[in-house]
Amino acid sequence: MKKKMLSALLCVVTAVSMLAGCGGTGAENSEKKASGQEETLEFWTIDLKATFGDFFNEMIQQYEKENPGVKINWTDIPYDDVQSKLVTAVAGGTAPDVVNLNTQMTLTLAGEGALVDLNKEATEEQKSIYIQDLWNSAKIGDSVYAFPWYASPDIMFYNKELFDQAKMEVPTTYDEALEMSEEFYNKTGAYLFQPAEFFNILYEENIDILNEKGTKSVFNTEQTVDLLEKYKEYTDKGVIPKTNWGNWDEALKLFESGKLAIVSSSGSSLSRIKDEAPDIYEKIQVSTPLTGSIGLSRNALMNLVVPEASNNHEEAIKFANYVTNDENQLAFCKQVSIFPSTIKASEDSYFTSDTDTLEGQANAMSSKASQSSEDFSLGVANQENIQSAVNKAYEAIIVNGDDVQKSLNQAEQDVNKLLKD
Repeated sequence: MKKKMLSALLCVVTAVSMLAGCGGTGAENSEKKASGQEETLEFWTIDLKATFGDFFNEMIQQYEKENPGVKINWTDIPYDDVQSKLVTAVAGGTAPDVVNLNTQMTLTLAGEGALVDLNKEATEEQKSIYIQDLWNSAKIGDSVYAFPWYASPDIMFYNKELFDQAKMEVPTTYDEALEMSEEFYNKTGAYLFQPAEFFNILYEENIDILNEKGTKSVFNTEQTVDLLEKYKEYTDKGVIPKTNWGNWDEALKLFESGKLAIVSSSGSSLSRIKDEAPDIYEKIQVSTPLTGSIGLSRNALMNLVVPEASNNHEEAIKFANYVTNDENQLAFCKQVSIFPSTIKASEDSYFTSDTDTLEGQANAMSSKASQSSEDFSLGVANQENIQSAVNKAYEAIIVNGDDVQKSLNQAEQDVNKLLKD
C-alpha cells in the first residue's frame, strides 16, 4: 500500500472550504427513504479496484442488501489523479460522500472545516470499536474527522546473506545501526540502512516538533543539533545514504539490488520484492523495525472521511463505519498484508497463526509492531507543510552541507510562519 499521498493541496483545500458548510445531516436522506426513493452514496478509494475489485464489490452488494433503498457508487481513483478529481468534484457541487484519505490529507481538510466531526455526528457504538491511538490520529482539539481504516505498521525486512557476510547481528535501534554502519559497509560494500525522513527521526527520538498547544515550533534545540551532526558524520564518510531519506521507492531499489541490508515497510511489500527481485526475496528475514529512543515505530494509516459537502451525513457515516468494522477489516487483511484499526479484529489469531511462510511471519511481526507504533500525527491542520519545512533542514545540512544551526533557525522560522498563517 502506498504510504504517501498528495503533495500540493492548496487548490483542493480552497475548493473544499467554499463548500464546507453546504452538506446535510441526514434529514434529506431520511425523507428520500420514506418516499421510497433510492439514495446513492458516492464512495471513493485510491488504487484498490485493480487488485481488490471482487472483494469490494461483494462487500458493497452485502451492504445494499442489508440497507434497502441505498445504492453505493464506488469510484476508484488512480493515485496521481486524486487531487484534480477531488477539486473538480467539490467545485462542481458533486463531492463524494465517503472518501479514502491518509491522515495528513484528512487533517489538512479538517482544518478548513471541510470534513464531518465524527465525535459529534457518529454514535458512541460506531466510535467504540477502534484502537484508541488510531482513532485519535485524525483528532484536532476535541474533534475527530476520520474512521481509521487499514494500517500498515512498519516491519523490518533484512538481507540475511549480507549480515552473515559481515558476521554482525541485526540492530534494533537507529543508534546501534549508526554505530555499525561503517564496519558493515566496509565488510559488504552495502549500506546497512537508509534513514527515515528527518521529521520521522525527530518523532522517534522523542524530540518535540511543536509545543503542547501546537502553536510554536520547539525542535530547534541542542539535542537536534547533536543528532544531525551525528548523522552527518556517517553520511560524509559515505557509509549511509546522503540523499532520499524516507524515500521508500529509492530504498527498495537499493534493497532489491543487494546494496541495502535493511528496509522498513509494511508486509504488503513482500509481493513486490518477490516479483521484482526473486533472488533477494529468498534471502529475506523479518524483524521488528528500527526504532529511536522511545521504541516507537511508524504505522501509516488510511482513513475514511465524510465531507461536510455531502448531503447524506447519517448514511455516509453508517457506510464508512460498515467498511471499517471488525468483520470487514479482518476480511480485507486476509487479502493483503495490512493490519486492522479495530480492537477486536486486531486481536484475531489469524495474525499469528502462520509461522511457516515469509508472508505469515510478516503478518505476525506486523501484529507485534503495531503494539508499539502509531501514525506520526501532530494534531494540527497543516501538518504536511510543516513536515516539508522540517525536512528542508535535513536537505540543507546533509545534502547541501549548509551550517547546522543556521539551517535549523530557518526551519524554525518557516514552521512558525506556517503556524501563524
